[in-house]
Amino acid sequence: MILVLLASLLLTVLPVSADDFGLGAKFDSPNKGKSFNLPTTTQDREKPYFLHDQLIKLILLLGFMAATGLIIIRSRYKYRKIILIASVAVLGLYLGGFLCSLTAIQNLFMKWQTGYLLLFLAVLGSALLRGRIFCGYICPFGALQELLHFKRISRTIPSVWDRYLTRAKYVLLGYLVVRVLVTGQVILQDYTPFKALFTWGGTPLSVGLTLTFAILSLIMYRPFCRYLCPLGAFLALLSRFRLFKLKLSSHCAGCGLCQKVCKSRAIAGKPPRIDSSECILCGACLEKRPKKAIVTERTKIWDISGAGLCPVPIAEKNPQKMTD
Repeated sequence: MILVLLASLLLTVLPVSADDFGLGAKFDSPNKGKSFNLPTTTQDREKPYFLHDQLIKLILLLGFMAATGLIIIRSRYKYRKIILIASVAVLGLYLGGFLCSLTAIQNLFMKWQTGYLLLFLAVLGSALLRGRIFCGYICPFGALQELLHFKRISRTIPSVWDRYLTRAKYVLLGYLVVRVLVTGQVILQDYTPFKALFTWGGTPLSVGLTLTFAILSLIMYRPFCRYLCPLGAFLALLSRFRLFKLKLSSHCAGCGLCQKVCKSRAIAGKPPRIDSSECILCGACLEKRPKKAIVTERTKIWDISGAGLCPVPIAEKNPQKMTD
């Protein structure tokens, strides 16, 4: 089902943009002076809502989300690698890197009057619904890091240092947001790791960053995602308020198996607890868990009535059918 869905999307969408494949800015060296300013002239305001290939990207994004939703809802995590490979091939190598990790948040302020807003809202909505779906399945930058990782030589940073280093992405997120609001310019668009690979060119620095994080990815699980990605940081904040959350139930025996198989290090503590902000829904813990040890529950909403505010659960737990 998932393979048929992806194949039909590719056959439908790719021919639409095949005329300019191999040509244009997506294959040129990055432009250092590039910035995204809001339209200021009448001619600019008359531009179409979907600029460049935004519509194609939106269709592909929704298609990838549909395939991802099937994997999560039906607990078919063995197909997850297919999604990752497709993401690298289509959203990465073909489209030049989809929602660039360092510039996506900045571009939201500069392109909100175009189809870019719909792209971003789709990602935002998925994070509020299920969590970091985009990070764990769709983002080509994260997908390539995961595909490069070798479990046999995997190394992790000690927890004491890891706790501080994971905060770096939130600092970078805050800096980029403040800067784009003050200056109205986008920076670092050339320097997302693997951008040089996806755009088939780049500066010596961008190529060096790509090689550096490619090597790091061999021994570390998604190093850029975990420590430096500002888009991941934004989605991590949203994931704290997601509608469906994973939770260790009373059936948990405290064996620590889920904590051992979680490469994102989203399960920690004694007793163990699942950190929604770091979980990328890879399903490793759900495949190895004892029966009913990890369940998915819906969060509570606040019902506003004439009598005041009262917490109301919108649904009961369904640990067997709705797994995350």
